[in-house]
Parts: sequence; structure tokens; C-alpha cells
Amino acid sequence: MLFLFITLLITILLSRLFQRHLGIPLPISILALTYLLYSVAPLPHIEPYFDEIVLFLLPLVLLPDVINFKISDLKKFGFAIFYLSFIAVILSIAAGVLLNSVIFGQYQMTIGMLVALFAMVLATDAVSVSSIFSQFKLPHSLKVLTEGESLFNDATAVIAFFFLALPLIEGKTVTPTDISFVLIRVVIVSIFIGFVVGFIAQFVMKFLHESVDEFIIILLTAYLAFAVAELHAIHVSGILALIVSVMTLKFFINKSLVNFEDSTQELTTHEQKLFKTAGLKTITTKTRLDQNKSILTFFAFFANALLFFSLAQLVDFTLMTQYSQEIMVLFIATTLLRGLMMLKFTFISRSTKHIIDINYRWWSVLTFAGIKGGLSIIMVHSLPNSFIYKAMFEQIVIGVILLSIFVYATFLVLIIKNYKQAFEEDSKHEHHDAI
Repeated sequence: MLFLFITLLITILLSRLFQRHLGIPLPISILALTYLLYSVAPLPHIEPYFDEIVLFLLPLVLLPDVINFKISDLKKFGFAIFYLSFIAVILSIAAGVLLNSVIFGQYQMTIGMLVALFAMVLATDAVSVSSIFSQFKLPHSLKVLTEGESLFNDATAVIAFFFLALPLIEGKTVTPTDISFVLIRVVIVSIFIGFVVGFIAQFVMKFLHESVDEFIIILLTAYLAFAVAELHAIHVSGILALIVSVMTLKFFINKSLVNFEDSTQELTTHEQKLFKTAGLKTITTKTRLDQNKSILTFFAFFANALLFFSLAQLVDFTLMTQYSQEIMVLFIATTLLRGLMMLKFTFISRSTKHIIDINYRWWSVLTFAGIKGGLSIIMVHSLPNSFIYKAMFEQIVIGVILLSIFVYATFLVLIIKNYKQAFEEDSKHEHHDAI
């Protein structure tokens, strides 16, 4: 296990160097290096614990993107993010069901099976996209749209899978009324849990003034909200609860920082120091918050590397070869569906004042920002063991994940490099809030 930890650190370092100096996207480097290591070195087998590993690491993987996501951006781009992460996902799943005869006509698949399959392959990975974007100067608005979609898209896919697809696969009758009630319950309860946890966290943080203590509180906020929402007795969206809890905590932090600045701007330097030392009206400081954000970013990279280490063990090219046609068909179908949804989004953006105009460059980035991750494998492993197509679904989902990592990440880098100057010009002409 010690050797595994050292190997992970070396893999992260090499992958970052490859991305910085060779332009190889971080997800590709991590996956390639880990698979190479698994093929030549006797590393510990962690495949049986993959689902537990992903559930443990998922909050840590999502946390940096959530805490860096600005509340002002959510207000400004809320309608656009809602379309990308909810409407587009639902429409894509519906289109996949309708195209069954074209995509999987040789199999006898029910609506529940198709909903499950498309929900799994439509869930995206926020960290992979963010790691690529971090190397380039891109418009803030474009980053907000892609990262916001990645965060909330996962919640939509999970809800569709666990609360619609699985009941249908198990033979239960699900009516439109049932779906509406379940959706309302899941959203409301998840938001309530997240708000309560975030509110308690900001209250506790007022009494802590050490960076390490605040870091622990931030971690606890994310993990506690996620764990409570995922309890069997509650069974709502842990991802949505996590997002709400961290953004609630950040809302109070931002509010306290603004209040502190407003209250101390007329004071002398000495008076401001005394004000801060007393811990009045401020939950934390911008310096400590930025420090914790940097630490969280490293932990997210480490967690993502561990996820790819685990994923590499799941790859069985012999089995995947048996379903190579199904993998390619589904990958092409979901890519086309995503491209069409993003194209529709560009038309919507030009017909309303609530969304920034989306041009061709932005459309192409949004299309290839749909890289898949470990959440998809959690869902496929949640299928009943008695499910007739479980083995096939596992290989198809893993195959689509691998293709999305290598193909989407490569295209993203090529597109951004090709339009580098244009993106930099876009960045110069936009304005956004700092909080």
C-alpha cells in the first residue's frame, strides 16, 4: 500500500508535467500511466472495492469545483446551467429511448434498461474538464457553463438512474405522476439537507480561526451532506446535497468577508488588526480560504488519480472487444446527441437575454466537455445481479468512459489551441464578479 501511495504521487507529478510541457491532457496521462503500471508492476488489487473507493472519493473530487463556483455566476447563468444539466440530459435520455431500434435493435431492451444505460453514459466528470481548462486562458463565462453543467449534470443522471431506471428494471410501475413526486421529493429534501449542513458549518466555523480547522470543517460539510442524503432511510441525491451545503457555507463566508470589508474600511490598520483578531463579523479570511482551496485542489488531483488507478483494473480488453461494436455505436450516438443539444442551446442563447450568446467555438468546447468518470461505474455496479445485460452494460460503460477520456480530451485541447487567440479576445471583453 505504501508503494501504491508513492506511485500515485509520481503519476500525478508526471501527468502534470506532461500536460504543462507536452500538452497531453491530464486525464489521458493519468489513465495511460496507471494502465501501464498495472501491466508491468504487481500493484495491490483494489477492483473489489471500486464502488466504495468512488463513493469515498467523489465528494473530494467535486469539492474544489463546488467551492470555486461563484454564487454570483449561479445567479447570472442559472437558466443556462439548468438547461445544460437538466433539460439537455432528459432530452438526450428520451432521444436514446426513441432511437433504440437504431442503436440496440438486436437486443430486447425495455424503457428502464435504456434509461439506465443513457443515464450512465451521460454523467460527466468535472475534474477532468477543469484540469484541461486550467492550462489555458478561456472566457470566464465558458468555464462557468462547462463546470456548472458538469456539477449539476451528475445529480440529474443519478436521479434518472436510481429513481426511474432501477424501479422500471425491477418491474415496478412508474407513472408520470410518480416521477414528478419523486423528483420534487429528491430535489427538496436534498436541498434542505445541504442547507442545514451548510448553515451549521458556517456557525461552527465562526469559532475557529486556524486554517487547518477550517479545512476540516469544509471537508466535513461536503462529506456529511453527501452521507446523510445517501442514507438508505432517506435516499436522495448526495451530489445535490453536497453542492448546496458547500455553496451555503460559501455564501455565509462571502457575506462575512463583505461585511468585514465594509465595517473596517474607515478604520486604521491597527484597528483593523484588532477587529480581525477578535474574530468579529468574519467567518474566515480570504487568505485562509485561498489556502484551503489550493489544498483541496491537490487532494482532488490525488483522488482523481486513485480513481483512474482503480478504473485501470476494471479494463478487460478481451471482454470489451466482444462489445466493441456496441461501445462505438453508443459513443457516437451520445456524442451526436450532445452536439445536437449544445447546438440547440446556441439557438436558445440567441433568442433570450438570459443567456450569453454561444458562438461556434464555444459550442465545440461545450460538446467535447462531456468527459465521463467514475460515477458512471458506480451506477452500472448498482444494477441488480440478476439483470440479464449487466456484464454487457459494464463493458459498454467502461468503453465509453475510455473513449470519452481519450477522444474528448484530445479534441478539447486541439480546439482550444486552434482558437487560442480568439478565446483570449473573448476573455478581454467580458466582466465578471470576484466573489
